[in-house]
Amino acid sequence: MTRSKTFQAYLPNCHRTYSCIHCRAHLANHDELISKSFQGSQGRAYLFNSVVNVGCGPAEERVLLTGLHAVADIYCENCKTTLGWKYARDDEGAELVQV
Repeated sequence: MTRSKTFQAYLPNCHRTYSCIHCRAHLANHDELISKSFQGSQGRAYLFNSVVNVGCGPAEERVLLTGLHAVADIYCENCKTTLGWKYARDDEGAELVQV
């Protein structure tokens, strides 16, 4: 028996998209990519302006390379895989996500 995948949001096929490595749920449009120059605790990480189809854990303070930041873990809403974390808030007030 196969289980169909239901995502909260589908991104347009005409754009390059980033998706969950396990279930292929859409996560971000290429236009939302800010930087590929991040190093996460488990390897290379990308910084996005916004993402879709993710859930968010509670915010906590963590010491990162750039100092103490309030961050929250994020996970795929479809398969519950931990994807990375997001800044709870940056200096400009925008939410940034590292996946």
